[in-house]
Amino acid sequence: MNASFLPQGWSVWRAVAAFLVAAAVIAGCSPSAGVGTGGTGSYSAKLVKATDCGDLERRLKTELRRRYERQDSYFIYYGWMNIIYPPLPPTTTTATASGSVDAAPSHSETNVQEKGVDEGDLVKTDGTYIYLARGSRFIVMKAQPAAETAIVSDIDLKEPIGELYLNGSQVSITTSTYNRPSPAVPLVANLTLPWSPITRVYLYDVTNAAMPTVTARYDLPGAMQGSRRINSTIYMVTNYAIDIPNPVNLWNYMYPGDHIDQDALIAANALAKAENLKRIDAATLGDLLPSYSRTLYSGGVAGTPQKLPAVDCTDVSIPESGNGTDLSLVIAIDTSSPEPVVTSSGVLSSWCTLYMSPDSLYLASTNNWLWITPMADAGQPPANPEPATALHKFSVAQTAGKPLYRGSGTVNGWLNNQFSMGEYNGYLRIGTTRGGWFGEGISNQLAILGEKEGALVETGRIGGLAPGERIYSMRFDRSRGYMVTFRQTDPLYTLDLSDPAKPRVAGEIKVNGFATYIHLVGPDNSRLLTIGQSANASGVVTGNKLQLFDVSNLSTPRLIGDFELGSGWSSALYDYHAFLYYDLLGVLAIPYETYSPTLYSSGLRVFTVGDTAITQRGLIQTKNINGDAINGYLVIGGSISDTVYRSVIIGNSIYAIAYNSIAVADIDTLAVEKVVNLP
Repeated sequence: MNASFLPQGWSVWRAVAAFLVAAAVIAGCSPSAGVGTGGTGSYSAKLVKATDCGDLERRLKTELRRRYERQDSYFIYYGWMNIIYPPLPPTTTTATASGSVDAAPSHSETNVQEKGVDEGDLVKTDGTYIYLARGSRFIVMKAQPAAETAIVSDIDLKEPIGELYLNGSQVSITTSTYNRPSPAVPLVANLTLPWSPITRVYLYDVTNAAMPTVTARYDLPGAMQGSRRINSTIYMVTNYAIDIPNPVNLWNYMYPGDHIDQDALIAANALAKAENLKRIDAATLGDLLPSYSRTLYSGGVAGTPQKLPAVDCTDVSIPESGNGTDLSLVIAIDTSSPEPVVTSSGVLSSWCTLYMSPDSLYLASTNNWLWITPMADAGQPPANPEPATALHKFSVAQTAGKPLYRGSGTVNGWLNNQFSMGEYNGYLRIGTTRGGWFGEGISNQLAILGEKEGALVETGRIGGLAPGERIYSMRFDRSRGYMVTFRQTDPLYTLDLSDPAKPRVAGEIKVNGFATYIHLVGPDNSRLLTIGQSANASGVVTGNKLQLFDVSNLSTPRLIGDFELGSGWSSALYDYHAFLYYDLLGVLAIPYETYSPTLYSSGLRVFTVGDTAITQRGLIQTKNINGDAINGYLVIGGSISDTVYRSVIIGNSIYAIAYNSIAVADIDTLAVEKVVNLP
């Protein structure tokens, strides 16, 4: 019996709403198949290899069938997106002649988690030039002498740049784009597939900084999850959704003039489901596993693209228990060769948090049980289950080499961010917050895991830390650890991790507020410099602050200096790449914004970090921008300060890098000596 769409379709719309909420949650850090129900550890996170390529094909098809058989009508709302597909980037530059430059002076580096493991960022410098990503533009600036700071090259890639790496005379640039749907196929027939994401990597030779020359391009399957660089090898993790090449959807079975009601939608969806199951049976392993494209350039001229397998079937690892068809690819690109070599391993796992030490790469993901279908043959989880985090370890060679899967394990609770993980002497230390998804009974723990017979096995644990609070920041330093939690006050715990079997809380100090980032400073990392939010005795946030702790004696951490930043906002609170501490000069620089209904101001606040105090030296104010609407801020007949997001120190100059300009100031006086407008 047919009825009007609106009344009977209300249940569909409720399903759509639930699905969209789920999608929003999953977009952050999606679940990994193969984690224990409710964090009880009743299921294994161990990864296994298929017996052969035929076995892998059977496993993948089984998971695809489960997915399409569970598919309900609300999946019709996949794919309603408006994507502009950019043309391929040009290989020419807008450049000015560059003169000879003396040896580069000392300069700051990108703030990274682990020494020896570089991280991509929007700004890099070699002490002579600044390499900058701004939107879709790759900009090279001559930075020394400071008074001659100027753009020498500007390349518009026509697609958003995510990060840069600088290694000698080579810059690698990562962008994100999507497969271009075939114009010959009607739009409604392409709602689910062809918009699969691509992570694109360009390699540029910047020997002549005024004329960067592209040498290679890689189109890697999937969306970027994270990357790191050790020496000449870039390690990238992407997430690729395995699917049949051309799935159909219910709109393929709806025709102009059809009366669209719930019954018609369900009937069309059943036809689409049956057709997709047939297409799954007909698919080959080559149809399911992704490929990548490599294009080499000579003199800036592109050669013929090569299409190559992104991962060999023998290098795909599968959860021993669990389901899913998301493939996390761990890709290594050795950029030292004229024809850079790509090697990879794959894991059936969804979006992950990436942590990398000089020896190992870890993927961590949480079983968001409220938002995913439970594993095959597993019952529904408790109404408010405790999450668990799955961990997968790969060994990495410090020279070129394929990332090799070493083992997996699980811990109860969820991660705050990658700083909640740290490796030392082959042991992984990981801090998690435990409790139900709605916050009941939360507390925190520190677990230590070691590798044993293809698994990550817990060797020691500290549990029950700070009941009722959650982790806001962590940092590991060799056999030491630091944890900050918060509800009303900020307990900073110091952790003695020298014995992997018997980790212990060494000391504790309570202050109002909480730290969101911890930086190691001083001789032998004997002090902690933190940025976070200040709060009153009732736990009400009142502003932002910097703090300096003496942790030379783990059992008695001491607050030795602090500075109240006041109201406003700093991107360094949650983006540690915006936090610049230059140890050579004891200088800290952070972007800072203040705003009111009538005024918005942004600049670079500069501090001296001494042995016992933090002193503000001044503010480098960026240029004012006139207009009615700038960067989303409404300015009627007035102006606002250009928003600073990064800073660099080269020699005796400090560079405040904003979205529309760069201000160059003297490091001693902070007087602005040059302003360069960005395109």
